[in-house]
Formats: sequence, C-alpha cells, structure tokens
Amino acid sequence: MAGYIGKGQPVSIDDNAVETVDIQDDAVTNAKIATNAVTGDSIAANAVGNSELSDNAVNTAEVADGAITAAKIDSGVELGGPSLGASSVIRTNAQTISENITIPSTSNGMSAGPITIADSYTITVSGNWSII
Repeated sequence: MAGYIGKGQPVSIDDNAVETVDIQDDAVTNAKIATNAVTGDSIAANAVGNSELSDNAVNTAEVADGAITAAKIDSGVELGGPSLGASSVIRTNAQTISENITIPSTSNGMSAGPITIADSYTITVSGNWSII
C-alpha cells in the first residue's frame, strides 16, 4: 500500500508504520495533533525542557503532591508566602501546625501567633523560632 504524507513523494506503509524519514520537515503542526493525543508515556525521557514550555504552562494542578521539597527550592528565590491585600501587604500563616517540623541550627523561623501544635506532632527547634 502506498500513501502520501504531506506533499512529499509516495511512501510505502505496508507494515502500518510511518518512519520519521517519511515525514516532511514541518509537516506535523499543533493543528494536526488531536487534543490529549500526547501523553507522558509517548514522550521520550528528557525530551521536554524549560525552553519547550509556554509561559505559565505549569501551575499547582500539574505539580504532584510532595513533589516540591525545601531542597528543590532555590535558596536565592525570595518566597513571600501567603498574603492578603494589594501588593501582598499582609502576610498570613495558619494557626495550627499539623506536621512535624525541624528548624535546623543554621536557621531562624518566625510565625505570627497564637500557634497551636496539633496532637502527635512535634516542632524541633535547634536554631531560633520567634512567635510574635
């Protein structure tokens, strides 16, 4: 069986497979790819990098729970944390701690109180923690 791909020469697809060499440069466009046709399983490892992502393409819905740890956050990035008001004029924090937290000896921590530590959780302070 022979067929045409793009406007190129006829190609044989007897084995029901189209090889890369059979496809004209720039023949496959976004318009020709069905919605949800490309899944993680069909993308080669390391094939997509930052340069292939559109601005704001990744938001919290695309980040798996627990995927971002303190070790993965660039220490040069200033994180303001949750806030309210224009220009983030009021910083906020929860009133109850429901996780185990350790403040290392090389760090300082600060919270706005009052703060409650939920049952069965501990805060280990080797550095400094101020509650104002």
